[in-house]
This record gives sequence, structure tokens and C-alpha cells, in this order.
Amino acid sequence: MHAFVIRGTRGTLPTCGPTFLRYGGDTTCFSLETPQGLLLIDAGTGLRHVTQELADRIDLPPITVLLTHLHMDHLVGLPSFGPLYSSHARIRFMADSNREDDWEEALLAFIRKPYWPVGLTDADATLEFGALAAPGEPMDIYGVRVAWCAVPHPQQCAAYRLEWNGGSVVVATDAEFDARQIPDSFVEFCRGAGHLIIDAHFTPSEIGQYAGWGHSTWEAGVAIAKAAEVGELLLTHHSPNRHDTDIDGIVEAARKTFPRTRGASTNMPLD
Repeated sequence: MHAFVIRGTRGTLPTCGPTFLRYGGDTTCFSLETPQGLLLIDAGTGLRHVTQELADRIDLPPITVLLTHLHMDHLVGLPSFGPLYSSHARIRFMADSNREDDWEEALLAFIRKPYWPVGLTDADATLEFGALAAPGEPMDIYGVRVAWCAVPHPQQCAAYRLEWNGGSVVVATDAEFDARQIPDSFVEFCRGAGHLIIDAHFTPSEIGQYAGWGHSTWEAGVAIAKAAEVGELLLTHHSPNRHDTDIDGIVEAARKTFPRTRGASTNMPLD
């Protein structure tokens, strides 16, 4: 079984209400399960859907969490991740070892008293912390070929490319690209992917006010998708202020130049 699922699509803060139902209000999380284990990218509130699906399983798969970066909207689902509190669970966290911060210490500081009743070191699961291979050196994780590259975002961020039998996806959330100057190296990183999931937090009319904030527009996503000849473009990291109809408008604008575009939504599976 290989099932890649988008679990959370919001940036900055989770949101809820009748005008956010179709695209969802959970923050960033992605999952890919194989017969060897469960691979997660980020641990925003979308992680709660994974907890729900694992709750009835007698045997838990080994789990690896790939972190793009340490901003709170990408970690806030982790303290309530059910497998952390199971002695039968084995969970490995992985990030870039060359980050400016100590990412292991940051995780331990994030999940501890008084911010949460149980510290990460008190969790019942068997935990492991591991470094990503160097950029350009793909890893095999549960039968999935995993590569990564740095993308422009405050306090550093990683994009991931996952390839498995019959599928490939690039996850590039939290990345600031100028539609007129896309780096050739990133285009090649995305080249031929079946799906490109990319940050489209701001609209073209907004982006001028937010230079340096670390987010992109649908125009940048389209430029990358066309140059890299990807199969499908999925726009993600929706602003918490963006209603479903607003995202519909963004998707329609993108489709005028890249018809194979969708807005990422909660629990959306990708073939």
C-alpha cells in the first residue's frame, strides 16, 4: 500500500467555520504509508487525522517524521499525537543537521511543562532523532526514495521529494519564490514530479507588502510547474483568512495558465 494524503493545508494558524469546510482548517501535515512504515512530513494540526486512523490498529507501523522547519504551525499537532503515548510505537524525527538552531532541543522545549502536561522525554513511545542525508544524497525510508533541498524561508526550511513505485510528489510548503526568477536548481529538483504541492499563501496583489516573509503566490507555483513539467500543481499553505470561495478564485486564476491545478484540501489523497 502506498497512499499519499494531504492532512492539513493552512498556514500560520488553524481555522474553522462554515466558510472553511471544503479546503479545511488544519495546519500543515502530509502522510505516506507503505508496507514498511508510515512517513510523515510536518506535524501541524492535520496530524490529528493520522491519530484517528491509527487509533483502532492493534499493531502500529514504525513512524518517521520529516520536519521542514520548526515554526509552530508545523509542530502544534505533535503534543497530541496518539502514538507518542503508546509503548508499542517507534517514532523517528529527522531534520537538517546543519540548521542554525538545535532542532532536537527545540522539540524537547516545545513539548514540556508548563506548555504541555507531559514532556517529550516522558513519552511512552521509543523515540529516535536522526539527521537527514546531505542534499543530493537520496535516502530510502520504508521503500520510499526521499530527497530534500533548502528553500527560502525565515529560520531555514526544507522541501522534500518523495518517489515510490508508481508515484512522486514534491512538498514545498513555506517557500518564497519570485515568479520571474525561479532558481534553476529548484526547477530541476521538481522536474517531472507527478504532483507539486507548493506554498501559495499570498496573492500577486498582496505579495509586494510581504517580501521576506517566506511565502509565495500561485504565479510562482505555476511558473515552477510549467518549467519543471510536473503532472499536477496543488496550492497549499492557505492563509487562515482565506475562505473557500477565495481559494476557488486563486485556483481558477492559476488554471488559466496551468490547467492541472487544484487547491490542496484536508485528507486529499493523491494517486
